[in-house]
Amino acid sequence: MKKRSSPDLLVPLPFRTGEPAPGNRLQLGEMGAALQELARAGAPLPTGFILPVGLGALVLEERNGVPEALGEAIETGLSQLEAWAGRRLGDPQAPLLVSVRASAPAAVPMAMPAVLNLGLSEAVVRTLIAAEREPRQVWDAYARFLRGYGEHVLKLEPGGFEEMLEPLVERHSAEGVYQLDAAALEQLAGAYLERLRGANGAKLPAEPREQLTQALLAGFRAWNHSRAVAHRHARSLDGLRGTAMVVQTMAWGTGKSGCGAGHLFSRVPADGEKRLYGRYLPAAQGPDLTAGERMPDSLDALKKRDGALWQQLDQWATTLERQFQDAVEVQFTVEDTRLYLLSVKSARRSAQAALRVALDLVEEGIGDERHALRHLDPKLVDHHLHPVLDKSSHPTLLVKGLPASPGSAVGQVVFFAEHAEELHNQGLETILVRHETTPEDINGLKVACGILTATGGLTSHAAVVARGMGKCCVVGATDVSINYHINEMTIGEVTVKRLDWVSLDGNTGEVFLGKLPQIAPTLQGGLAKVLGWADKQRRMGVRANADTPEDARRAVELGAEGIGLCRTEHMFFALERIPIFRKMILAVDEVGRAAALAELLPLQRKDFMDILRVMAGRPVTIRLLDPPLNEFLPRGIRSQTRMAKAMGIPLEVIQRRTEVLTEANPMLGHRGCRLAITYPEIYQMQVRAIVEAACIVMKEGVPVQPEIMVPLVSTTRELEVIREMIEELARRVMAELGETFPLRIGTMIETPRAAVVSRAIAPHADFYSFGTNDLTQMTYGFSRDDTGIFMPSYLERGILDTDPFIELDQEGVGALVKWAVEQGREVNPELKIGICG
Repeated sequence: MKKRSSPDLLVPLPFRTGEPAPGNRLQLGEMGAALQELARAGAPLPTGFILPVGLGALVLEERNGVPEALGEAIETGLSQLEAWAGRRLGDPQAPLLVSVRASAPAAVPMAMPAVLNLGLSEAVVRTLIAAEREPRQVWDAYARFLRGYGEHVLKLEPGGFEEMLEPLVERHSAEGVYQLDAAALEQLAGAYLERLRGANGAKLPAEPREQLTQALLAGFRAWNHSRAVAHRHARSLDGLRGTAMVVQTMAWGTGKSGCGAGHLFSRVPADGEKRLYGRYLPAAQGPDLTAGERMPDSLDALKKRDGALWQQLDQWATTLERQFQDAVEVQFTVEDTRLYLLSVKSARRSAQAALRVALDLVEEGIGDERHALRHLDPKLVDHHLHPVLDKSSHPTLLVKGLPASPGSAVGQVVFFAEHAEELHNQGLETILVRHETTPEDINGLKVACGILTATGGLTSHAAVVARGMGKCCVVGATDVSINYHINEMTIGEVTVKRLDWVSLDGNTGEVFLGKLPQIAPTLQGGLAKVLGWADKQRRMGVRANADTPEDARRAVELGAEGIGLCRTEHMFFALERIPIFRKMILAVDEVGRAAALAELLPLQRKDFMDILRVMAGRPVTIRLLDPPLNEFLPRGIRSQTRMAKAMGIPLEVIQRRTEVLTEANPMLGHRGCRLAITYPEIYQMQVRAIVEAACIVMKEGVPVQPEIMVPLVSTTRELEVIREMIEELARRVMAELGETFPLRIGTMIETPRAAVVSRAIAPHADFYSFGTNDLTQMTYGFSRDDTGIFMPSYLERGILDTDPFIELDQEGVGALVKWAVEQGREVNPELKIGICG
């Protein structure tokens, strides 16, 4: 049985200046809620009514026909509107004209633009002309209505309207429709009308009330258009139920004098400077601003030409900033010198501008720190904390695609995943370029510093995987032509060959030729101040993921209170260490394994010493080796031959050992704590390296606080056995070196079973850290590396509201986390809790 919206979400909400109705953004959409705020502020706005999101959800549920509740709501809202206006929709003697706009609950593009001038007919046109409306203005408005209704409601191809318009423009030697006279526009409207009455079986309803109903249905249903779905998914807004719709009386902006349309920002969107910024186009309606036929004036030019209008706009911009406690973006129309505000919303702005606006508004007393933080997109911090390209040398722009994952990447071009792996093993940085990536490319994606694809959108495989890995990625660079046979790509007249250098900007989607310098992020100035505000408000500690001394140093600079996850397997990825680690894996007996571990011990010890020195007493949680041994096996005859030579054993032995260790499902195989059960000497080497490093650094007078984390525990006994080994070895090493320190031992909860049996595991753990990536994989049965195949379809069809690897699934994974914490703390009240992933 379908869930029906409650009655209070189906009632139309009329509005006019000075008479706001109650409502909120989720019910009325951003535009609807903002119109009520405009009414409350006494702003000059056309009268109207709002059909709430509940009605939109009802329309999407029923799919066909007109829900009874929608028909009742339209009639109720329209009756109130007609009473206020003293005119009726479709009445030739006292006609009411309206616009129809979508009002989504978040600032996302909709697939159906506004439908303007609804209510016009030939009879109404002639009435208005008889009432001394300028004929050209009226016929222009009627032609606009017919075309807009045909394209957006009846879904007729725009090309058909262009075929009617172009000959007319040529015959009148005009540059565009805006230069046609009244007679030509009457002819154009007649041609449009004929097309709407019969083309493709789509007919214009005769009654304006039915026209309005169909326009509203089209607007509600546009919520599920693939383009609208893609935009919502890109912003993690897949869980929204639908859109509201706004019906307003028309304000005429197309007259010759004292009429026009404009779009303003209360502050400059590029840098946040406090001054009006925007465009104004005389004798126009809103869509003309972006149509490209005429060049709008800047608001600076308007100030010189019509200072009185500019002054009104400036006053309202100031008023609305205080009303909304944010920089605002306003659409307006001027009818016979009278200003109407049509909509207002929080202004779109660059990351640089967003930071400046937040700081300035607090400084000006328009909002407080808490309010400013709520208006800052968390992605702003992400933008500022990634290295950016230094473009001061005006580099050659190759192509611009879609910015799928932020940051920047500079590397040598490769076209195959295996080439990326080979060059990575030689210590080289690569950019993997593909038409589109597939799960088979995963090893190349892991080691490439950046990804570029010629096809795909923001939910493509490359985009999803790159965001999950935190790699810079540009997708949908459609001008890129790749020839895999000769290892090169062409963009226009430029050819880029394998190993040529390119630079990616994941914030803009730009791809540049050559090796551009990268500017490291700095925690200074405005960003530091904003993060200071966040520190006052936050309720949890923040540690960093850091696997090297350089990462640790950077974490301290950025304000981390410690290291929450030091992944020791990353320490073995260095070019000079992989052969030693492979010797240990491929050893046929304990003697060979012990020899390799003896080589690795001083390397690990030095890593830990350097990290502990940098952290200077801050907690450092070190996860013992976790990834599948499978990942380190030598692949290919050349790599295996080198290993055989280095180990002094026959190639056949290496090949046989590699075959034995290869796993069908390595992420669920020989990894994590299972290594300590089968090869305890690996974890023993790591524990010795940690404890020895801590003792040596303590002797230098530097405080230490190491914590050891056992990964992938599923049973109580696993943690018991490994903890006993760690504690016994730690005591022995401390005694050898004459130092003691408290050593916390905990576990990463990343299997569903560990969460379920938390009550039994908690007595043996000083802390839990929830590894939400693996916990999500195992709870859903998804492979994170492969979700790009089906995740876009799941999101588009509403099977999932959000990607669970981007936003934590609260119903399933979150419930496991909650259960594990509650059960664990019942038996171990001192249990510390962390989360990473």
